[in-house]
Amino acid sequence: MKPGRSAALSAWLRCFAIQGAWNYRTLVGSGIAYAMIPLLSRIYAGDPVGYRAALQRHLENFNGHPYLCGMAVGALARLEYEGVEEVRIRRFRTALRGPLGTIGDRLVWAGWRPFCVLLAICAFGLGASAWWAVLGFLIVYNLGHMGLRIWAFRTGWRAGLDVGRRLTATAFDRWARAFGPVNMILAGAAVVLIGRQVPGVAPITAWVTILAVIMGLLAYRWPTRFGRAAVGVLLATPVVWYLIKG
Repeated sequence: MKPGRSAALSAWLRCFAIQGAWNYRTLVGSGIAYAMIPLLSRIYAGDPVGYRAALQRHLENFNGHPYLCGMAVGALARLEYEGVEEVRIRRFRTALRGPLGTIGDRLVWAGWRPFCVLLAICAFGLGASAWWAVLGFLIVYNLGHMGLRIWAFRTGWRAGLDVGRRLTATAFDRWARAFGPVNMILAGAAVVLIGRQVPGVAPITAWVTILAVIMGLLAYRWPTRFGRAAVGVLLATPVVWYLIKG
């Protein structure tokens, strides 16, 4: 039986708890199975043996970024609904783990989250209150977070076995690469703006701003060579300035 909207919504909501039973043996495997229960119960309605077998195979080891695991839930449920043989489902399940983990880590943990944090810091440096900066971070970050979860689950269910091609066809890899230099420039801007907020220190003068711009541009052009050095210099600037003026 094809799962309805209520089953799909229930499965998507359960994806927020995928890491709730994380363990060293199955990683998020038990969370994947938990999220699939509403879908499997509809797909195998009237077939308790098939339901138990399907649930058991999805309790096995699995890993992936929590925001993209919904794609695995949707795609695997689609394969169960289409009656794909067990061997092929297991092979497909194993193949999903690498891409969902790598793309998610680079896009979210190394890109989107630092980007949102730096935006909030810059807003605070420009004069926004701490509460507004925090609220802005939560709103902007979770717009991307929720959008990614919705897209992942819907794409997984609609694509099924074709989910790998859909994932590689996205611009996620380009976005992940672009976040690196952009975040470095934002780090430079954040250092300059926060330096203005340090008690007892006059606003940072033009030469510090020039330094931040130069380091940001170098990091943008040669991220591997200058990225870490740029961030280190920019973060040390307010401390050096405070010691000099103090």
